[in-house]
Amino acid sequence: MSEYQYVAFRAIDGPVSEANLAYMQQQSSRAEITPWSFENEYHFGDFRGNPLEMLRRGYDIHLHYANFGTRKLLLRLPQGIPDPPVIRSYMEKESLVFLKDKQGLGGCLSIEPFYDGGRLDELWDIKTLIDRLVPLRHEILEGDLRPWYLAHLAMMRDDNHDPDETEEGPVPAGLDDLTDAQLALAELYGIDSSLIEAAAAESLPLPVFKSGTKSTYTNWILRQPEAAKNEWLTALLDNPASPVRQQILAQYRKEVPVPTWPTTQPARTITQLEEAASEIAAISRGRSAAKAVQARKKRLAQMAADPSATLLETERLVEQRGSDSYHQAAQLLADLREALSESGRSGVAEKQAEKLKAKYPTLTRLTSELRRQGFVPKR
Repeated sequence: MSEYQYVAFRAIDGPVSEANLAYMQQQSSRAEITPWSFENEYHFGDFRGNPLEMLRRGYDIHLHYANFGTRKLLLRLPQGIPDPPVIRSYMEKESLVFLKDKQGLGGCLSIEPFYDGGRLDELWDIKTLIDRLVPLRHEILEGDLRPWYLAHLAMMRDDNHDPDETEEGPVPAGLDDLTDAQLALAELYGIDSSLIEAAAAESLPLPVFKSGTKSTYTNWILRQPEAAKNEWLTALLDNPASPVRQQILAQYRKEVPVPTWPTTQPARTITQLEEAASEIAAISRGRSAAKAVQARKKRLAQMAADPSATLLETERLVEQRGSDSYHQAAQLLADLREALSESGRSGVAEKQAEKLKAKYPTLTRLTSELRRQGFVPKR
């Protein structure tokens, strides 16, 4: 049991039927439940429902987050996983596995790396993450290997694996051009931009598949038996909330070949990846610091060119009242003093500080901030 847990489900292909919605309501007495979503928060409590059965009965994606370490993602794949050999190299028993239904081809992809509590930073915007993750399912069904790689990377970096002995999986093309859903997946498992950039150093350009979705659907529909199409239309007319669209899409994905996504196999260990990521992060920090220095020089030059604008701003800030405003006003005067120092006019800032202190003698917080910047003698 953790201090905080968040449990969410979403339906994607179609709404949960009324009969199955009754089952969903039995899973929690306090959750917010609709045919398209299920959400609940727990404070020192646990979710007692059956996520796999809830996905079999209509929802398509499930997220379970707990601040003691649990970050579990389930995706319902009605026709199973796309089956190129490369996908098998991403999977591992328990942490990244396909949980097949007892009957049929369908099942659920389970992504659940093991992290000790406190290993990853807490996610404060977890409620927005579930909706950003929804497109992952479509991407996986369309053969995109980038979600697989990110899930595999999260697993290979968890507390059950030795980073010196663990190698990354095949690197998919387009890893330097992730979708928002893929960025959300990386965020969920603490994969930062430096690590992605290090991995993407061996990634091929994003492939372009030329098959148009609309024309592909049209050609496929024309090939379907008349009896099957009549059955689908009848089901839609009989029940607007029918899961028939999900059934049609599943049949389509079963019959239409999934394009092969290009990969490379650099065979780097997790330690090597993280070392490369550290170098990238250090370079990025250096660039950011250099940019900050240049930006400050430019700002000080502008202040020196027209001190009156800064003086007016300090007066406006003090009139607002409040500790933050006094701090900003004193900092502006310190910056102005620095900006004018080479020209011998730093006294302009000193005079403004004296003016503000004399105008507002009872504002002890203002005096304290001016003293901190050296405009008022220490006691």
